[in-house]
This record gives sequence, structure tokens and C-alpha cells, in this order.
Amino acid sequence: MIPINQFIEVIKKHGALGVLTLWLTYTHFEVQDVKERLYNCLDRQTEINRSPIKENKQEKPATTNEIIGVLETKKRILAKK
Repeated sequence: MIPINQFIEVIKKHGALGVLTLWLTYTHFEVQDVKERLYNCLDRQTEINRSPIKENKQEKPATTNEIIGVLETKKRILAKK
């Protein structure tokens, strides 16, 4: 980062153009920092996605013509699948 003395000298010497140049330089470095952090995050995300997926196969209970639940209505009706 530019020391404050140089910052003031640039403003006195170049006026508004100097201010715009300093702002553009500052913004450029900020964008580069954010871009680097995003790429690092993307790299970590791809590492996570590349890890093997554990398959958890759970057997579904047999529900053929079995009572699943009771519906709350004016008339109590048993729900069947």
C-alpha cells in the first residue's frame, strides 16, 4: 500500500487524475485478492467433490396394503398405500 505522504504528493501533483489512479490501483488489488480467495475456495470445493461418495443403501420397509397413518378430518379415515 502507498504511504500517506506519497498519497498526498500524488494528489497535489496530479489532482483528480491522481485520485482516480490511486482509486483504480486500490480497487485492482482488492479485486485480485477476492479473485484469489474465490479460486482457493473453488479448489477446496473440487477436492471435496472428488472424494469418494459412501453409498448408504437402506432397505425400504414393505408397505403393500399396510396402514401408514391416520388422517385428521371430520371423519377418521385410514390412509393406505
